[in-house]
Amino acid sequence: MNIPVSRHTGLALRLLVVPAIALLYALVGGAAALLFPSQGLLPAPLWPPAALALVLFIWRRGHGLVGVWLGACWVSFYQAGLPLPEAMLAGATSALGPWLGAGVLRHLHRTPVRLSRQSDVWPFLWCGTVLPSLISALGGAVALSLAASNDALTLATLFLRWWLSDAGGILLFAPMALLVLDAFERPGFWGQWRFVERLILTCCTLGVATMLFWQTNDRGGQLAVLSFLLMLPLIWTVARFPLWQSHLLSMLVALVAITGTAHSGGVFYVDSIRQAMLCTGTLVMVQSMTLLVVGALVAEREESELFLRDVNQHLEDKVRERTRELTESEARFKLVADAAPFPMVMNQLSDGRVVYANPRAEALFHYQLQPAQPLFVQSFYTSEAERDQIAGILRNQGTILDREVELIDGYGRRFWAWLSCTVIKSNGVLCVLTGINDISERKRLESSLKAANDALRRHVSEIEELQHGLREQAVRDPLTGLFNRRYLDSTLAGTLSHLQALQRPVGVIMLDADHFKQINDKYGHLTGDMVLATLGQYLRTHFRSDDIVCRYGGEEFIVVLPGASMEVSYAKAEGLRQGVADLVIPAGNGRLSVTLSLGVACAPEHGCDMESLLDAADAALYAAKTDGRNRVFRASSAGPVQGLTASHGDEQPV
Repeated sequence: MNIPVSRHTGLALRLLVVPAIALLYALVGGAAALLFPSQGLLPAPLWPPAALALVLFIWRRGHGLVGVWLGACWVSFYQAGLPLPEAMLAGATSALGPWLGAGVLRHLHRTPVRLSRQSDVWPFLWCGTVLPSLISALGGAVALSLAASNDALTLATLFLRWWLSDAGGILLFAPMALLVLDAFERPGFWGQWRFVERLILTCCTLGVATMLFWQTNDRGGQLAVLSFLLMLPLIWTVARFPLWQSHLLSMLVALVAITGTAHSGGVFYVDSIRQAMLCTGTLVMVQSMTLLVVGALVAEREESELFLRDVNQHLEDKVRERTRELTESEARFKLVADAAPFPMVMNQLSDGRVVYANPRAEALFHYQLQPAQPLFVQSFYTSEAERDQIAGILRNQGTILDREVELIDGYGRRFWAWLSCTVIKSNGVLCVLTGINDISERKRLESSLKAANDALRRHVSEIEELQHGLREQAVRDPLTGLFNRRYLDSTLAGTLSHLQALQRPVGVIMLDADHFKQINDKYGHLTGDMVLATLGQYLRTHFRSDDIVCRYGGEEFIVVLPGASMEVSYAKAEGLRQGVADLVIPAGNGRLSVTLSLGVACAPEHGCDMESLLDAADAALYAAKTDGRNRVFRASSAGPVQGLTASHGDEQPV
């Protein structure tokens, strides 16, 4: 339960933590000094406060640095007898080393250091043991040398002793503390005790350690090798019990060994207590490191086995669940497929064998699906190429939607259908689920509708051709192929208005075949029609496509020249007169020629409306006929003005 506190209350609690940590450090240091007489190994053969500081910084994430520094200063000042400046230096390095080591461990793992994996053990050995002890030993050796003015060799000796003391303390006490803290945080901690086995093994191990280091006095050093037999029960505890309990037993064995050796007993004591303590410290370090490595291997194996068991159980549950779901899914699929309103077929993708067909599919193809008589979808396709193409698409894309295919049923009836196919996996086999929609009736209706559309299209085309012919007959003269008077009346007014808006002139030529009545009388009307047809053909080729050429009536023609001035219109009329005069027209057994009389008018000079312009051109034409024919006259607002002519006589047709 989290109780909210104020900012000042939180600050007060932090201030109380500092002296509490300092007191705890000082008490542990004092106890170590009492239990482990230094015998020249400063500050003690094993220094548990170093382990206390490291565990505290790992557990509290770096908090308590000031408290550890104060406690270390007190130990250095009162117990080691260092002056205050040197004691503060030794205390600073004793606090700084574990603080840095814990920080590096947290940075590398970002999780609690559990020492149950090799990935935790090796960083702990280097960053949690070697690095803090080196920093602490360097500061302590420098502080002792400054206090006693020692030489370099003495400084190196002090550094080595201090380092062994801190490293041994960390290796002996820190793993057990970290493992206990980790075990406390895990569920089911107390259920892990195997009380009887633990009690017997612990009593036997401690009894053997007591005999070796308290009761046995081997001055010859021949029984020292028996101390390594203590590794056997320790390794047994690693395999059987939680790892923190193994380190706890190792710590108890080490305490028995160190205290027994410190009281001039044990298998390591030969002739010097210092040598015996060094051997005991070495045994403790080897024992702790062996437990760390072996414990990590065993813990990793147990975690792997547990993980594999969980995975196996999970897979078995999944398989059972999947089998149940698959059975239910197949049952649901059959119910849904049987009730589907359209035929459905499922076949194997590899060979096309039909594995399921609902009643509608059996009725459509007139087949009964029987195990004794296997069916293959290849039998239902009329085109092998179509079937192979569909199979290739399904292998590459896995689905086909609304593909139009011609099929054949059991009676040989061909019909068209829409296929929608999807590749699915059934009992580990790739299958194709196909929905079929019979579109034979729709295809028949489409064919009938297409035939009706084609007939209607032909009928519409004929009507359009007739309409086009009627329009042409309405505006064209059938004899000459030129526009007729109706077309002229409907277009001339609009042409005049348009060109007047653009401020452009419009020329009009009115022409008449000379002595045409005599041609009819002499050669007959067929020859006269031939003459008119020849004139019409010549007029079509003589003028531009934009010019309007019309047969005005009888032998009279009118040409409208949009954009042509009087000079241009007159030149056109003169060229027309000369060209027609040079024409030779067959007439019976002979040949004849025709001349033209032409009148030219121009808008807006001779009028801005159709009636004025035609009257002016007609007056000029009348003047040309009166003057002797075969002439071109210009119209004038005051009356017709005679134009130039190619000949001044009246030429008779031949």
